[in-house]
Amino acid sequence: METTTLSSKNQWWLRPLQFEGTAMLPNLLLMCKLLVILLLAHHFFNKIQDPFIPFIPAMDLFHSTPNFFKLILQTFLILSTITLFFNIYVRTSAIIIGSIVILQILSSKPSFYNHNFICGCALFLSGLSSKNQPPYLLVLQLALVYLGASINKMFDVDWWSGAFMHTWLGQAKENPFYLYVADSLPKMWFAKFLSWTAISTEFFIAIMILTKKYRSFAIWFIIIFHTLLFTITSFRFGHFIESLAIILLAFLVWPKQIMEVYYNPNHLKVFRRIIAIIDLDKKIIWKQANNLNFDSITLKIGKKEVKNDQAIKDILLYTPLFFVIIMIADMALYVILYNHRMLLFIINVIVVWILIFYFLPIDWRKKFYKIKALGKKNRKDPIAAR
Repeated sequence: METTTLSSKNQWWLRPLQFEGTAMLPNLLLMCKLLVILLLAHHFFNKIQDPFIPFIPAMDLFHSTPNFFKLILQTFLILSTITLFFNIYVRTSAIIIGSIVILQILSSKPSFYNHNFICGCALFLSGLSSKNQPPYLLVLQLALVYLGASINKMFDVDWWSGAFMHTWLGQAKENPFYLYVADSLPKMWFAKFLSWTAISTEFFIAIMILTKKYRSFAIWFIIIFHTLLFTITSFRFGHFIESLAIILLAFLVWPKQIMEVYYNPNHLKVFRRIIAIIDLDKKIIWKQANNLNFDSITLKIGKKEVKNDQAIKDILLYTPLFFVIIMIADMALYVILYNHRMLLFIINVIVVWILIFYFLPIDWRKKFYKIKALGKKNRKDPIAAR
């Protein structure tokens, strides 16, 4: 039986923004809620209609009772969304919502979109995933997505020849970057290069996701690969990129222990206040350091301890509302700049690349100081520099 263990001290109206203590891993619950918001923002509720040229012919039987199929799915979608967001039977709610998305797709061939189908499968599989182990079903789903995409392109002559890429970017989109590079190279070379890069990249991503050793690398590879595609094409493929970014939250290893943060009271005052406000699960315990020479901030999770920049990164990554804020900001920006697509694209690209370089598991400060120290050494010893 599915249970929920949220503290009774928490106000019921805050539960949509809380993710700890349910029958689902907190990062999976966050993923499910964000996917539902994304689907509803893209008018999925209104897209639910009676069957029209269904994949399963038997669904035509619902035509004998007009609107019955539509109303049943819409009713269950409303009820399951409410229970999911208020942390009531979250696994069951995710399974029902995922099933509704898949049923709506099966009921109408014209309404089939990969980004909706991926969301439906992710919700369904999240409901089947156990809280006591990693979400292996989602690992398999993501691997199948990339393996299927790669194999599908391998057996398509238009992808072999680069014709698809040239028609899409060169003629349909008239992409300036593509046209500039393609014109400077022999005919179709750049189109073929992009085509085979996409095919091979998707294949190797699928393999890496299935291996525990390279899974984290694969996740970063996915993020950078799709951000590069977005930067080149300025195309989100429906809401595929947003869906994928949300699904990747399932691969974020969420700490089970309480997070202890030791801080210098003279440092990072605004940051500490903001995190204290948005940490509605109260997963973080703030402890003031008596020593004023103490590092500005130190995060302890069990035996693990990180300081300063890495501590700030981990605090943000393990605070669910950080991701909610990013998603709401992205949607708000889209609405505000809807009629200014170029400006919207430029802002999106800049913000996404900043986030990627900031959260990459690379100590940029350390590398900067190494380069700086090497430069000083070379200036002092020009012979050695040669």
